[in-house]
Amino acid sequence: MTATNDGAPAALQARDLSVRLGDREVLEHVDFTLGSGWTALVGPNGAGKSTLLRALAGLQGASGGGVSAGGEDVHAMAPARRACRLAWLAQQGEPVGDLTARETVELGRIALRGVLGAFDATDRDAVDRAMAVAECAAWSERRLHELSGGERQRVLLARVLATEAPVLLLDEPTTHLDAPHQVALARLFKRLARDGERPCAVLSVLHDLPIALQADRLLVLERGRLRADGPPSDPAVQAALVSVFDDAIRIERDAAGRLRVALALDDADAPVKPMQIVAPPLAPSPKADGERRGLVLVHTGHGKGKSTAAFGLAARAHGRGKAVKIYQFMKVPSARFGEHRLFEQLGVPIEGLGDGFSWKSRDLEHSAQLARDGWRRAEATIRAGEHFLVVLDEIMYPLRYGWLPLEPVLACLRERPPHVHVVLTGRNAPDELVALADTVTEMALVKHHHAAGVPAQRGIED
Repeated sequence: MTATNDGAPAALQARDLSVRLGDREVLEHVDFTLGSGWTALVGPNGAGKSTLLRALAGLQGASGGGVSAGGEDVHAMAPARRACRLAWLAQQGEPVGDLTARETVELGRIALRGVLGAFDATDRDAVDRAMAVAECAAWSERRLHELSGGERQRVLLARVLATEAPVLLLDEPTTHLDAPHQVALARLFKRLARDGERPCAVLSVLHDLPIALQADRLLVLERGRLRADGPPSDPAVQAALVSVFDDAIRIERDAAGRLRVALALDDADAPVKPMQIVAPPLAPSPKADGERRGLVLVHTGHGKGKSTAAFGLAARAHGRGKAVKIYQFMKVPSARFGEHRLFEQLGVPIEGLGDGFSWKSRDLEHSAQLARDGWRRAEATIRAGEHFLVVLDEIMYPLRYGWLPLEPVLACLRERPPHVHVVLTGRNAPDELVALADTVTEMALVKHHHAAGVPAQRGIED
């Protein structure tokens, strides 16, 4: 067990941590220890940053090594115990639902109290403190979807702070925010890390390198391996940072001696690599010679298009005269989005199983029961073998919330008739499901029009 300078166990420690998804090694032998302070985790797209953060939070299993918080194995902790030690903020999603800012922050106490636990004065005080620290108390009664991106991110951060966990894991908290909001959040991270009464260990995944250089410490990740670890002023850390971004940036100091990032557009020694032009293939790719059979396909990741891709596959199968059935675990039975109108015209059955996303629900136990009832119908369809393709849209939500146990879902997929194809969609697919699946596609969010103030539109989002 690694300890801090005062002899206390480290707030968070990764020990020879490796993660394998299917046949791909996503993280390899990652070692580091966190105490109080603000650490920025940086690296190019596909480096494994979000996977590392999820593994540290106990949301992603390890294929080797482990993670400990305060000397305890994170993956062996009960969820309530883990919530006392670690708080995780996912990449910002779409502002859907009618919860107020305060109601959103109150959700941070559910992991400690349970869905049915009584909300008491201790919880109210924790929510008050979190909103005060995040400077969002003035918006308490405003709906989340009415807030700007920066305001909404402060509310979501307050929800994390309401857990009062000593370790904060933040996945791209400044992405898609304008410069003033990015700077405000960076200052907040520093205050949290240096709070005299409750100092936190703050670990944030950042794509915004100028913000990352303001952190106390940088972890530089490339292709699943930790390339550098140290303060931004360390020349070795700076060299590693430039290297992992293919010499497309420079780290330099301004007139006041502050570190800054510059694009190497005018640097003859470090030109930006142009797009590579390649010759088209002259021979076909080798054909698979195995037996055709039903597949398990997983569409996951934080990018847009997971459900849309599944609907496209359903339309393709229907066009070939195949029987298709679609189940939507979060849509209500009466939903009339674009996909419902299309598939009704085509005669493809599509069934809503839920009562909306969790932030819309006023009775989460009822939502959980709907998910369980819906799974029984979906399982019966899969096992019956009468459909060529079954789509389980947004099933990752009830799996992640614990509304559906994972093992019966895995058992059904293993035991289904051999000709049945199943598509499962949603963020944060469990690694057990990833290992079982035949094809897994992780969709990455590179850019979202909502950040530019463009609202959801009929025919695009619904």
